[in-house]
Amino acid sequence: MCLGCRIAFPVRNGYLDLHPGSPEPTPPIQALMECAPIVDFLYEDVWRPIGYFIASKHSFPKDVERIASLVPPRRGLILDLACGPGTITRRLAKRFPDSSVIGFDLSPQMLGRAVRLTQKDDLANAYYMRGSALSLPFRPESFDAVTCCGALQLFSDQDQAVGEIARVLKLNGDFVCQTTLGPRRPPLYVRAADRLLKFGYFYLDDLKERLGRFKFNLVAEERSNINYIFRAAKTG
Repeated sequence: MCLGCRIAFPVRNGYLDLHPGSPEPTPPIQALMECAPIVDFLYEDVWRPIGYFIASKHSFPKDVERIASLVPPRRGLILDLACGPGTITRRLAKRFPDSSVIGFDLSPQMLGRAVRLTQKDDLANAYYMRGSALSLPFRPESFDAVTCCGALQLFSDQDQAVGEIARVLKLNGDFVCQTTLGPRRPPLYVRAADRLLKFGYFYLDDLKERLGRFKFNLVAEERSNINYIFRAAKTG
């Protein structure tokens, strides 16, 4: 029950559904990730590791730990935006047992699997909610840190998404992100694949300009192939 608007929201399969209305349009690549067989049997063990290795030439399981380690030790609230099956959420919950970690995603299939895996790991400080990244149902400056891995480039309105992250993050809070970069003149096959699947990517200078507009100061960054990981602090 929301104490402000007095609307009751349902709990489904262990996650709080804050987006019970009509579904948002999703690009083909996201639609595939909402297919139950892919989510349950392919995504974590096959799809994500192979795709990540192609993009970065790095091991995804090892980089999960490195991404989580970019969040400075702290007590408080951590938001894992577009959490998928909770891979980063669970890692953060283990790393910060005195913090509460909220995994937030739009896909019921991903959230259902995240809940099951979190219960299997017996983690009591990880919680899951369903909603839109373009309209986060949280008060301003609610979170000490926000993570978003593999999804920022997929949002239909990236300015809106970064603006919402800035809104719910506390002053001097940390935004840790893993995303995909593209060249200014990508090869024909990349343009064709993007037009077909809408997998999305950023131009690095555009991404840095966007972060600056929303008062983020880049603290750490690393690039490998087309993979880009960074930590930025909210300064205003």
